[in-house]
Amino acid sequence: MSNEPNKIIYSMIRVSKFHDKKPILQNISLSYFYGAKIGVIGMNGSGKSTLLRILAGVDKDFQGETVLAPGFTVGFLEQEPLLDETKTVREIVEEGVADTIALVREFEEINAQFAEPMDDDAMNALIERQGQVQEKLDALDAWDLDSRLDMAMDALRCPPPDT
Repeated sequence: MSNEPNKIIYSMIRVSKFHDKKPILQNISLSYFYGAKIGVIGMNGSGKSTLLRILAGVDKDFQGETVLAPGFTVGFLEQEPLLDETKTVREIVEEGVADTIALVREFEEINAQFAEPMDDDAMNALIERQGQVQEKLDALDAWDLDSRLDMAMDALRCPPPDT
């Protein structure tokens, strides 16, 4: 993953969205650079949420093209999310990065398996899988996931994580 300031990490190219033949978004083209802070401002009903849902890949029913650079992901939090009251704030936030957390757990499980006796073929297969998982984790910059989640929760002004 590149952290070059001029690297485009996401683009929308001539994106249009209609509801009952009424245009919600029409011929939108935009690009986001790595590290940029983006705000979406507009009147109620102007398509802000639709734009963000398309950006996050939640809404796939549109015309045009979207491109997300390899190694990057987009998270999306609904305006009015339905939350599981049996979960803590931290558990709910972690749902947004569940795939990354699963990779971290797989990496930890692989490392634990190295303590077990195994033949050379099994060892080589395990080393190869560890390398594949580590490559994915490196691409996602997942090694400091906990601190990034803490920063996101702080920026969103979430309640304490254990509530």
